[in-house]
Amino acid sequence: SNPICAVPNIALQDCILSITKPSNMLHLKSLFISILSVFCFLQQASAFDIGSGLSWYKEMLVTNPLVTKSLTSGATNAFSDVMCQNLLNNAQGADEQQIESKKLEKERLIHAAVTGLVWSGPVTHYWYKILFGKLVTFKDPILALAAQIFADAILFSPVTVSGYFAVRSILEGSGLKGIREKLTTRLFTTVVGAWKFWPAVNVINFSLVPMEFRVLYMNVLSVFWSGYLTYVNSKKIATKE
Repeated sequence: SNPICAVPNIALQDCILSITKPSNMLHLKSLFISILSVFCFLQQASAFDIGSGLSWYKEMLVTNPLVTKSLTSGATNAFSDVMCQNLLNNAQGADEQQIESKKLEKERLIHAAVTGLVWSGPVTHYWYKILFGKLVTFKDPILALAAQIFADAILFSPVTVSGYFAVRSILEGSGLKGIREKLTTRLFTTVVGAWKFWPAVNVINFSLVPMEFRVLYMNVLSVFWSGYLTYVNSKKIATKE
């Protein structure tokens, strides 16, 4: 079967399993195939005209980059949360009564979308401007790539994960107590998870993906990463009744 068609459901599960159980090489292999599938699709898209929709999206990235990236991040976060909820529900059993009670949590879905809109999209937009415009100035492409991946992992991952947990806590109503709980109990392991996922993604993104498609590539792969984030965040805390 076409690996691109299998990406949404299989790769999210593989992403979560690969990050939480890195010794499972089968899931790592499947996730790697999914990453390459997205890359190949975007390479083909850059060589052929695949429709006015993509052309319009590229134009919006130029004329309204912040708004476009924020809306895209909100949409990918929402889509990822739906997949994550379905994945977790299916893993918990198929009893009819259970299925009836496992309806989509709309409030959680809205929280995921809003977090992408007000945090993930904007912070990534400004980070990419810094990373590619001012922070890394090596002329050697290999050194530049290594520096970009290192900076993204060490500087950006802790910031974006911390902000994600903070925004979700505020939206969920747990406030400062919720933020403190998540940062003290989940931040480190989640950042380590980011180090297992994003460097492999960014090697391709920063070196092989055409410049005009880098944001789109990142957003597509963010579906799987956001699935892992919402999976971690969905563990309810005691500060919320």
